[in-house]
Amino acid sequence: MDKTISRTEQKRRAKMIEQLARELVELSPAQLAKLPCDDFIREEIILAGPLKGGARKRQTKFVAKELRHSDPEPLLSFLEESKGSKLKKDREFHELERLRQDILSEAIEAFQKAQTGGIPVDSDWQSKVAATAKETYPGLDLATINQAARRYARIRKPSYGREVFKLLRAAKEQTLYK
Repeated sequence: MDKTISRTEQKRRAKMIEQLARELVELSPAQLAKLPCDDFIREEIILAGPLKGGARKRQTKFVAKELRHSDPEPLLSFLEESKGSKLKKDREFHELERLRQDILSEAIEAFQKAQTGGIPVDSDWQSKVAATAKETYPGLDLATINQAARRYARIRKPSYGREVFKLLRAAKEQTLYK
C-alpha cells in the first residue's frame, strides 16, 4: 500500500476490500460468470462457495488479499448493479466525510493561528482544501462552504459542519447527474 496514505486509511480500505470479498463469495454461479475480474480471482471465489466455517473465512480473506492488487471499482459497480450493494455508496459517503473534516480542520487551524497572533479571523478566509475539491466538483459553492467553515471554527456548532457536508454532497450529485 501507498506510504503517503495514513495507517487508518489503509485499514479502512482493507476492511472495505474484505467486505467486498464477502459479498462476492455470496454470489450465485450465474452472477459469478458475469463478474468483471480475471479468471484466477473468479476461481478462488468459486472455491469459497461450498466451504463452511473457518475454511470459508480463510478463503474469503485470501480472495480479499488478491483483490487488493487490483482495482475494486469494476467489482463494486457490478455488485451495485446486480444486487444493490451499498459498499460503493458507503465509500463515497466516507470520502465526503473526510473532505468535510479536512476543510473544518483547516478552518480551525486558521482560527487558532489568528487567535494566538491576536488578530481577528480574516472574513474572506479561503479554504485551500475546498478550492482543490472544486476541481473535482465544479458546482461547489466555495463562498458558502468557507463561510460555514469559519463559523464552525469560531463556535464549533455542529450544524455548520453538517452544512459543509450537505454542500459537498450536493456538488457531488450535481457532478454525477450532468
